[in-house]
Amino acid sequence: MRTALRASLATAALAGALLAPAAGAAHAATTVRQAAAVTSQSPADRFSGTPASIGGGLVAVLRHEAEGPEAWIRAVGPDWKPGDHYMFRVLTVLDRANTADTVNGLALEITGVDSAAPVLTVTKAGATESFPLPLSEAARTHGARCVSATKRLGLHGTLVADLTTTPDGPQVQLVDGITKEPREKLTRTAPAPAKDDRTAARIVNASGARPSFTYATPGGESPFGTALFPELPAGCAPTYPFEGEAAPAPNREATPDAQPAPSPSTGPAAPAAPKARTAVAPQGGVAAGAGEEAAEDAGAPVAASAGAGLAAVVAGLGAAFLARRRGRTQR
Repeated sequence: MRTALRASLATAALAGALLAPAAGAAHAATTVRQAAAVTSQSPADRFSGTPASIGGGLVAVLRHEAEGPEAWIRAVGPDWKPGDHYMFRVLTVLDRANTADTVNGLALEITGVDSAAPVLTVTKAGATESFPLPLSEAARTHGARCVSATKRLGLHGTLVADLTTTPDGPQVQLVDGITKEPREKLTRTAPAPAKDDRTAARIVNASGARPSFTYATPGGESPFGTALFPELPAGCAPTYPFEGEAAPAPNREATPDAQPAPSPSTGPAAPAAPKARTAVAPQGGVAAGAGEEAAEDAGAPVAASAGAGLAAVVAGLGAAFLARRRGRTQR
């Protein structure tokens, strides 16, 4: 029995020795995957920006990405200097929805929040210092002078749309208004979301002189809304030729008087000959409107003849009436 027990222990030890490397490798792979997941979900890219010391042991982390201009006010301590780590406690955030606040005696405000080059102003004891935010993507491409102001619209749900006009045409950046996560971007050459995106939004007349944006509204009397894009600043010209709005699709429903489309080889079809109409002299008590219709259909000669016939009928009726009256008188 001792021999069997020793053999079992030896077998277990051997199996453990063989499986240990595989288990270690599996654990290592799991750790790497988890680290990769944490790295891919790291908020560093979302919350990083250009840090600027604004005094009072505070740093303003300035951003201007797809979600719009932002200034994250963080407490870093009095010994902070440029190049030091700045991802510390957040005291307040300034953006389009919250453009001003007061922290540690500092009056903070983002001015020009809808422009391509907003500025953070910091006021203390009557003295104001300005800190330019980074330029928007459109301003970095075309220069801040030739980028319009931004118009923000509330769409259905939590979605918002930022409308901008650049020399390359209208642009719409869709953003989640709560998480500030950028969604799809619509442009002149890609005016509608992808086919698998159920967002009801589209740039209409994207290459025209006055493009507009149609979208699903949050609610109210109309489920859909339309907004014009802001205009380019004076002195800035588009880089593309204007195109007219697309013509409406032809009505393909057959009608009795529909004419065949012109053949490309034979040219336009000849106009159909007018239908001949026969003028009929009025019979009995014909209304005046019938005489007018006959005049319109048959022309002036037919109208003259119809008038003569009508006069003859009236004269005949008058003569018959007089004769009947005389007969009664004679009786």
